[in-house]
Amino acid sequence: MNFSGIDPVLPTNGLSQDSPLAQQLQSAIADILPDELAAPSSSSSTQSRATSPSAPSVTSSFGSSPPTPHHPVTNLTLEKENLLGDLNHFIPVGILQRCDELDNNHEPRVIDQESVSPYPSAALSQLEQNNWIRTSICRNKKFPGWSAIRIYVLPDDIGRKHIHRSSGVLRGCLKVVMSKVDTSATAWEGNFDPYAQPAPRSTEVESLFYIFNTLESPTPDIDKVSDPHARAAIEEVLWKEGDYVGGSDEDTGVIGLKTPLYAYQRRSAAYMIQRESEPAQMLDPRLQALHGPTGQPYYYDKEEGNILHEKRLYSEACGGILAETMGYGKTLICLAVILATRGHFPRIPIHCMEGLHPVREKTASLLEMAAATAGRFSLPWKSYFERLEASGMHFEKCISACESNRGSYAILRPPQRYKSREVALKVTPTKLRLCSGTLIVVPPNLVDHWLSEIDKHTQGLKVLVLRDSRRATPPPEKLLEYDILLFSKSRFEKEAGGGGRSSGFAPEPRKDSPLKRLHWLRIIVDEGHNFAAKGARTTAVHALSQLHVERRWVVSGTPSRGLYGIEVALASQESVEGGCEKQGDASSILQARKMSTNVMEEELKNIDKLRSIVVDFLALKPWSNSRAEDPASWAKYIKPVGLDGNRRTSPSLRSTLQSLVVRHRAEDVNRDLTLPKLHNKVTYLEPTFYDKMSLNLFIFTLTVNAITSERTGEDYMFHPKNRKHLAVLISNLRQAGFWAGFEKNEVQKSVDFAREYLGKNTHRIDAGDKRRLSEAIIVTEKAINCKSWDALSKFTELGIFLDEFPDHARAEWAIDASNGHSEPLLLGISQARHAQRFVASHLCAFDPSEGIAGAGIRARSQMKERGNVPDKKPNDNLVHRPKPEGIEISLSKKSFSLGRVKRLSPESPLNKTKLVATASAKLTYLLDKVLEFQEQEKIIIFYEGNNTGFYIAEGLEILSVEFRIYANTLKTQTRSEYLSLFNETETVRVLLMDLRQASHGLHIACASRVFIVNPIWDPNIESQAIKRAHRISQTKPVYVETLVLKGTLEDRMLRRRKQMSTTELRHAEKDPLDDQTMSSIIQNEEVIPIPETDASERPAYLKIPVGFFDRHTLPIPDDYQEVEHVSPVSLPHSPSAPAPVKVATPTKKSKPSNDFPWLESDVQSSSNSSPNIRKKRRLNGHLETMNGIIMEAPRTRTPPSRRDPVPQVVLHTN
Repeated sequence: MNFSGIDPVLPTNGLSQDSPLAQQLQSAIADILPDELAAPSSSSSTQSRATSPSAPSVTSSFGSSPPTPHHPVTNLTLEKENLLGDLNHFIPVGILQRCDELDNNHEPRVIDQESVSPYPSAALSQLEQNNWIRTSICRNKKFPGWSAIRIYVLPDDIGRKHIHRSSGVLRGCLKVVMSKVDTSATAWEGNFDPYAQPAPRSTEVESLFYIFNTLESPTPDIDKVSDPHARAAIEEVLWKEGDYVGGSDEDTGVIGLKTPLYAYQRRSAAYMIQRESEPAQMLDPRLQALHGPTGQPYYYDKEEGNILHEKRLYSEACGGILAETMGYGKTLICLAVILATRGHFPRIPIHCMEGLHPVREKTASLLEMAAATAGRFSLPWKSYFERLEASGMHFEKCISACESNRGSYAILRPPQRYKSREVALKVTPTKLRLCSGTLIVVPPNLVDHWLSEIDKHTQGLKVLVLRDSRRATPPPEKLLEYDILLFSKSRFEKEAGGGGRSSGFAPEPRKDSPLKRLHWLRIIVDEGHNFAAKGARTTAVHALSQLHVERRWVVSGTPSRGLYGIEVALASQESVEGGCEKQGDASSILQARKMSTNVMEEELKNIDKLRSIVVDFLALKPWSNSRAEDPASWAKYIKPVGLDGNRRTSPSLRSTLQSLVVRHRAEDVNRDLTLPKLHNKVTYLEPTFYDKMSLNLFIFTLTVNAITSERTGEDYMFHPKNRKHLAVLISNLRQAGFWAGFEKNEVQKSVDFAREYLGKNTHRIDAGDKRRLSEAIIVTEKAINCKSWDALSKFTELGIFLDEFPDHARAEWAIDASNGHSEPLLLGISQARHAQRFVASHLCAFDPSEGIAGAGIRARSQMKERGNVPDKKPNDNLVHRPKPEGIEISLSKKSFSLGRVKRLSPESPLNKTKLVATASAKLTYLLDKVLEFQEQEKIIIFYEGNNTGFYIAEGLEILSVEFRIYANTLKTQTRSEYLSLFNETETVRVLLMDLRQASHGLHIACASRVFIVNPIWDPNIESQAIKRAHRISQTKPVYVETLVLKGTLEDRMLRRRKQMSTTELRHAEKDPLDDQTMSSIIQNEEVIPIPETDASERPAYLKIPVGFFDRHTLPIPDDYQEVEHVSPVSLPHSPSAPAPVKVATPTKKSKPSNDFPWLESDVQSSSNSSPNIRKKRRLNGHLETMNGIIMEAPRTRTPPSRRDPVPQVVLHTN
């Protein structure tokens, strides 16, 4: 053994030099050290006390211990001496560099004092005097003037009886020392260069995005599961693991699961069962597992300054977060887990096991004792007997005995606090019965989705649906019968009950929820990122806290804002020609977003939201520990304060997430599943004259404000106090293609003010500002003087253009009466719908156009009335239309069971009227694409702003396209019905979707064409919308188009977004104004030039003109008798052909009152009687009279799955 360069210094502080133990240690050192080291060290800075002529000195590096008086050695003292005298009880953690003296053989070298940490002599002295550490000296042979001070630390879990550990000062000293030690093995041997520049300690921390996407994929290990029933469930799920096999139920392995699972789904489901049945032991996340320079492991709490010799373990949560990326079958995975563990019971808590073995009055039968034992040990007898029954064996007596001996236990409610004058009520135990059911809590709009998935993928499950808050929950005895209780979130919150606690009074008496009388096996919260909220506990969490649930799962592909898959980030990227793979892009995005330093503030907010799931819902220890259970501070350990004084994320965040999240990495999923190709492109459109006018008026407002306010003070729109109003203006500016709400008088006032300012300040205005303001005034005056723009603006309409409108009614229907002779004729889009409804309601007349001129006059009168109604919400861009009047005849007592309809005769002159163009380039493009693709593909149109949604809906109504809208203004139930119709029927071809409603949970894989009306600033939101269609079960390539008006502000915004670095984009992802470059672009935006030609007012023409009056049909009552003069016609057989007018009949639900937008026509017909109806048979199942009346099967909005439920799934709805 080489001892050269080592001082024989033994840590003996607090140990008497005259004690027998000290003498034995000194003798041992003298025996093993070479002769040249046996003498006291000359380099020691302290005086040594010799105990014998032959023994080396025994000192600490800071001086010898004072002499101790001789006294009898007690057992406690001897224990302490043994503890402190044995270095094996101490952990070597590293060395500190100390300069003793300059060697004469070496020239002094300049040391950068800023790069060398000050030697913590005071901290070392205090720690050693209190026996927290020991030190020894190791000489540096290469640099003799330097020494390595070896640090040995006494762990907190050793010697607590003898060494007090409650001193905060000493904790601080230990943290200082640990922050400065060199832990390398070479330095421990004294081989270090004191003049070398130390490696800078990294201040970078991993981002949430990077951690989330690099978590280890689930790897279920059946050998780690001791419960034989859980092992069997895992084996069922993993059966033929790795293969995607079609076939019968037996091929799936899980009884009752009709859909085979992909390999990654099998692994996730199996890992969930493993987590539930056998939660693993994990290292306390407050500790870092480290190794000293000699290789000895230890565990360090950096925030508290604790060092442990033995690891401290906690159980993982009995559940977690299922976070497979959106569209990859999380619902199916949950159903597989439920089916595989069907009939399993929760365990009785250990502290409640006492008293579960009552002495029977007489010996029970073997059957009763076996049943009681099965209940007490939570054996899954239900699934066992169900399998036997499926094979033809019946055990009714056994099942009855198990039911009557179902596992149960009693708990005591926590005592209530009462005033001194109040009489405390006697606390009675509450009996809880074990229940094998699973509670599923979902957002209201996803209840139907879960029902559809249960219906599609499973059989044999008993499901109770509770979505209506007015319905009572069944009693506990009834609840025991169900496998699943499906709650809407609002309905689940009702289970918390009412009656708060007033100050000083006991709670008001109320009836407890039946859910509280059972101990549930599992709860699953879909889109659980909304289940818990930052700060105060939500009502849903409060309701859950009153329940007894063993296994808890949050299902969300994005548990927090920063936690989402790399696939989501890739979805928003524009496709490259040639369709190359994006794997390289994935790696580059992951590396670019690895560190979170520049977006730390946003990261910390996301961590706070994550805390609500971890602590409030999953109750993960130690974060959820009470004050009596060694509580762990989430803020201190997950958001610690760094060296720079700012908070940052902690390395323990990764271990915490790894213990909770069940999610596969993208590359692992891609090995098992390949989705159809995603094509994402930007379509640039030339703005129309009317698009430019709307855009210019917004830009004119910004220009006038900037120049007249001289870009200073609170009058300036970009002043911080005006941020909210500016954001509304920018939002409206981005929707200018569907905006027509300007008032001419207000615009004129702004022009007059700008002219006056320009005249008074012409000499002091910058030349550039003068030019911008002059151009803006000219363009705005052009809009004011444009009669067509004035008319559209006055009536808040979007214009459409019609060819060959009936001559005798042109002036009455033209939105600008002075241009009634022009061709094509300009009408407002809602005005045009009035004309269509009038003609459709008179299809049974000899001449449906008779009276159309008068109808135009009435429609104009109604438009004027709307224009005179004051706007109660000037900042609201929602346009509400009153229900049209004067053309509705009640047919509430009529029967329409035969489905008879009437349409325009081919000989009618009204067939010549064609829709040729609209005033909006985007609306024209959308109508063209809908007509092109609706027959073969289903289409989603994402829009922002209710104005945009309304005008697109009106355009689709004009074309008689079957569509539904998913808007925030509709009731939840209505939205669910519309979504079901779109997903499950072939009739509805288009879904209009508000972008705000498209973020999470919706499955719309039936659509393969996606149009985004306005470019989306936040790529994450764009990806969320795209993934509604591009997901598992999608069978077609998905084509996404984002519409952009060329050369406009939205064009520049999109180009800027593509140029931004990852850091810049993350900093400004919520608001483009947070990006300085984008803010500067908006501030310097100039009006769009409009040429002085008649062609400048050219609208956006459709590729092919389409019929205007011949696209709708009229439902006819069963008792209607046709007149002979109407010519026969036939119905089309494809979605692209005209469809019947939608009416409120007994076979079709009426439009929800006061809901926007108004989707359904209110046209109802009057009819004249006529005898002798002759019928002929049509090949497609319709009946058509010789006079053109077509009878077809009545339509319904109820999805097929609701009309014909699968008999194997028992659904009960309350």
